[in-house]
Amino acid sequence: MTRQECVIRIAKINKVFGELKYRIDIGAIPDLATYASQLLMVNDWTADIQQYIGQEFSPTLARQIVNIGYTEEIEKFLREHNTGMAPAYATALEESVKKVRSLMGLCRHSLNKEKGQYSELIEPLANEQTVALMQRAVDAGLLDIHFQPSSKATTLQLRVIAFAVSSMCKLPHMYAPFEKQWENNIKSRISTCNIPKRNVDQLNYAMELYPEVDFKPLFEPTQGISAFYTPQDRDDIIRLYKSLLKYGYISPETTLKTFEGIFDKKKFVKPVVWIKGQRQLAYFIYLAFGKFNKKKLWKKGEKFFRVNGQVPHVDSLTSGYSWLKRAGWLDRFDIKLKAICESFYHVERENHPQKRNDERLIHISKNVFYSNKSRKTKQAVYSALIKGGYISPDTTSAIFMGIFDETKFTRPVLWKKSQTSLMYFVYLTFRTDNPFDFWTKCANCFQIQEGKPINRESLRSNFRPLINKGKLATYDIELKRIADEYNGCTKKKATASDEMATAYIT
Repeated sequence: MTRQECVIRIAKINKVFGELKYRIDIGAIPDLATYASQLLMVNDWTADIQQYIGQEFSPTLARQIVNIGYTEEIEKFLREHNTGMAPAYATALEESVKKVRSLMGLCRHSLNKEKGQYSELIEPLANEQTVALMQRAVDAGLLDIHFQPSSKATTLQLRVIAFAVSSMCKLPHMYAPFEKQWENNIKSRISTCNIPKRNVDQLNYAMELYPEVDFKPLFEPTQGISAFYTPQDRDDIIRLYKSLLKYGYISPETTLKTFEGIFDKKKFVKPVVWIKGQRQLAYFIYLAFGKFNKKKLWKKGEKFFRVNGQVPHVDSLTSGYSWLKRAGWLDRFDIKLKAICESFYHVERENHPQKRNDERLIHISKNVFYSNKSRKTKQAVYSALIKGGYISPDTTSAIFMGIFDETKFTRPVLWKKSQTSLMYFVYLTFRTDNPFDFWTKCANCFQIQEGKPINRESLRSNFRPLINKGKLATYDIELKRIADEYNGCTKKKATASDEMATAYIT
């Protein structure tokens, strides 16, 4: 097997696991029967890769293997849903994941073995010269024995250490390797911390460790950073770009050159066009860049992004993020987007608090309805609406299913009854899973007159009398029956989201 074939097999494994993870993210139990042949191939690909790595070890390939994604999430899913799967398919998936994890562990061990005594340092720092210089900071109590910041070290002292070691070792990037080395133990960027004019004892203490270094450039003023800073390398940026493109967060016309420009002012061409909502953009900017761009985070968002062609306002981005924080949705507002950002930073998901079973994707699109119901349940709603004459008889099953999946949405469903009956149906059927934007989705997914859009504000204002007159249980018995069957025929206890949604309407 050639090196190129090995790379292709790694990519194929990533694709199979990525597809499974996507199905898990949207709340659908994957039909493992459709993946059976691919899972068998994963075992073969893993064996081929292991054989090639054993014969011709390559650190680059080993790092690609170590970064194969989604294995932890799939293992967790298997543990939680093992009883609902066919044993043969569940076993095949479990074996595939175990073999890939074993291969990843083998490569991780080989990479650490190659580093030898420098296994705790990232590559630019894993050499005798940098270790000897950093050892001075260890002896002074500013770094621990693992070359991580000690509890007594300040951000300013860490900046001095990075400046001194980079200067003496002539590292091409002065602070980036250290910020990546210490990323789990620092709260802000060491490259942008302020140099004090007074009370310089801490500064002098660190500088005295490196008397041979000229620290004058450290005190020279620098221009403000006009692009997003990230310690991640180009491969991570490319992977982030591809993920945002694949899942429809940025315009398909966005080139890699355009995307890379937001990280380097010298390469900046034009802003990236964001095609989801502005609140999702604020969520992404915070997750992807918040840690290392705190001072000018939202100003950079305003400069380097456009929301459907419009300049996002700094205050709108800030308020959008603040709203999510107050609502307690930072961990679950958009699960897919959060996973993309965590992958960008190589975050191990099992290190985070476990997601409760009742948590779900709060907001995925303002275009279609979120639903975790089965296809059979959705098909039953479609059949009942056709039979009752509520929707046009020309509405195919595929058109109706499109209101649940933006990738399959083709055109709005034509509602044949009154607008009030449409509002009644949407409120009873979809409000629980779409508490804050069901009127927006209703206006996009349905039409009263063919070719004429529905006014969203009209939906909201015209529905109030139905609530005020107490007709929610009796306005249309057949529609209520359809909605009850869709929602499981049980009355659920009102949640905080339900109460807020009702207040929002009334």
